[in-house]
Amino acid sequence: MRNERLEVFETTLLTVLHEIDHALEARYGNAMTRHPARPSHGVTANPQYDGLFAVIANFTAGIGSSYGPGYTLDLRIATLNAVDPALREACETFMVDTLRKRLPEVFPDRELKIERDQHGWKLFGDLSLN
Repeated sequence: MRNERLEVFETTLLTVLHEIDHALEARYGNAMTRHPARPSHGVTANPQYDGLFAVIANFTAGIGSSYGPGYTLDLRIATLNAVDPALREACETFMVDTLRKRLPEVFPDRELKIERDQHGWKLFGDLSLN
């Protein structure tokens, strides 16, 4: 059985990630050709499974990380084409900037940060279940 406070935290985080996914689709959705096996944006109930983008957070215990436990943030781009590094960076910057803006709004009593960690981005800070 999972902790109810954890469920609330992760559901809230997922809602924000879905908002970011929708914003990425609106802003950059026509910049690349979507993978032919992937449905159009908005077709499935979960935006991680349709459209060009998937914004995903996975909990990590933080072993080997200077930031400790947190959530790795992954921006997946579903295309068969090579992704221009400048475009990937623009999409990631948009994701991180938007998430940094939204975190204090949806988690006002927590100090959460996002920083580069090894090869990606990491959300960390007050993850207590109090």
